[in-house]
Amino acid sequence: MEKLIKKLSSDLTQNQDVSIQKSLVWQLPIISYEVSYDRVKRLKMDILMKMLLFAFQQSEIRRAAVLADMLSVEELFVSDLIDKMQRTGLVLLGKKGYVLTPKGHDYLDKGIFEEALDGEQTVISYSAAHDTYSLNETESPANEGEFPLYRFAVEKDGEEAPMLELLANERSSTEEGFQILVSGIEDFEELETVFIPCIEFQMYDRKQDILFARVWNIGTGAWDEKLEQQIEERELVEWREAMKAEVVE
Repeated sequence: MEKLIKKLSSDLTQNQDVSIQKSLVWQLPIISYEVSYDRVKRLKMDILMKMLLFAFQQSEIRRAAVLADMLSVEELFVSDLIDKMQRTGLVLLGKKGYVLTPKGHDYLDKGIFEEALDGEQTVISYSAAHDTYSLNETESPANEGEFPLYRFAVEKDGEEAPMLELLANERSSTEEGFQILVSGIEDFEELETVFIPCIEFQMYDRKQDILFARVWNIGTGAWDEKLEQQIEERELVEWREAMKAEVVE
């Protein structure tokens, strides 16, 4: 840690007008969740399924054999396809015959079909301070010692909607002729909270007469503009008053 602080300090003060007023080390809480999610396979509706849906829309048909005769197709094949459409909620058997559900009408209008796939699991990391979610599982850092908690840390649990948005963006894919889409979250469970050390530098530029913060996030290995902005919004006035008090003394 001392070696890293020394290197960062050297980088920040290459400009002779810039000095470090104070440096701090604190830790940022990151919550990990195990998330179970559902997927569907979306593809263009084949011609036979369209014909069956059109037939159910226009006529009162109760038996697969009737459709098989109309379309000159094997009855077993038609029966299997009807079962598939019932399982996926496109049709249901009413008193007068098979009818399209609202979902069936929608799929027929769009010319698509979605088939449920096996669900999957992944780990999502959540930083309440940033209010951001990531699929990069956060690991506990090497033991660097005990540091105070980030003074502007917030307590907030992860939420399903942004997790679903993240998975839909990152785990959906397009193949030739079909798409694999994340359709929903089945469940999510908190695993652990990892504490990531961050190095804060309180800076002063004499030439421009400005105070500013730089924060190195060890978890990401980069300067963290979000945390810098939070600190500046809350403390720059206090830093300026402290500088004035030092001059008076």
